[in-house]
Amino acid sequence: MAQPYQSNFGAASASAANDAEDRVQKLKAKAEDVASTVAAEGKKAYAAAEKTAGQAYAAAEKTAEDAYDSTRRFVREQPVVAVGIAVTAAFAIGALWKLTQARRNEDLLDRVTNMLEPQYRALRRRF
Repeated sequence: MAQPYQSNFGAASASAANDAEDRVQKLKAKAEDVASTVAAEGKKAYAAAEKTAGQAYAAAEKTAEDAYDSTRRFVREQPVVAVGIAVTAAFAIGALWKLTQARRNEDLLDRVTNMLEPQYRALRRRF
């Protein structure tokens, strides 16, 4: 008698499914490990950046205080020179401001001249 054909396909597919499930579980575990490692390193980096920023702020604050103290001492020791420096700085800023305004006025003068010049020529021709 002929024996019925029994396929090993069912057993093989179940084994392959179990292998795939094991691999997925291993990949999932590795991904979780990597995520936790990245989170821990991120926290360390944030703490280091926060510490560095705090140190930079403290250094800037110290520098500003030192500059203020030295300026204050200079003004007390040499008030005439300090007033002279302030006047010179104010004069320079005012001169620069006036130069920019003079340029604007020249542009306006050029536009007015270009607008009036044809009428001026015609008036000169009449006389």
